[in-house]
Amino acid sequence: LSPALSADGSRLAFSSSRAGSPSIFVADSSGASPHRLTTGKGPDVSPVWNRRTDAQIAFVSGRTGLPQIYTIEADGTNEQRLTDQGYAVSPNWSPNGQFLTFAWVRRYGPGEPGASDIYLMDIASKQFVQLTHDGGRNDFPSWSPDGRHIVFQSNRSGSLQIWSMLADGSKVQQLTFTGHNSQPNWSWK
Repeated sequence: LSPALSADGSRLAFSSSRAGSPSIFVADSSGASPHRLTTGKGPDVSPVWNRRTDAQIAFVSGRTGLPQIYTIEADGTNEQRLTDQGYAVSPNWSPNGQFLTFAWVRRYGPGEPGASDIYLMDIASKQFVQLTHDGGRNDFPSWSPDGRHIVFQSNRSGSLQIWSMLADGSKVQQLTFTGHNSQPNWSWK
């Protein structure tokens, strides 16, 4: 599931249940020599490479119950949990490798109010900032190659559409208007 090529194209990160519960693996780009990185109980899915370093992978894990964001080095060392509550998915690295964006419902569960909003986390300090505040479901953030903009999907207008904003959460604008549009992915070239 959810394959992701490293920036240099030499390695592939993916989720596989070949060893039981879905875990994160890294193989060379031909699929040869797969190496298991995660061994936690619960599903580990949605790996994404830090395109600046090609040495760090962010992923989503349900090992503690609800999905949370983790990072791990591409050699399987230094695994860290970044979110500690709610429901966090869809990690995406900034081009400079310093920040991670993701969708997070911070208060999740029966009777808990809360929307799925886009957050930005500084990886070094683990400090985060909420970028969207308009309710609804905001998900699948993707950075522009220059790091100035983020596109994302949102149902804030009544249907699922693609939106953009500056990387600080300002100047939000709707990009698509008809049908249902989802899961934007900004090209790196």
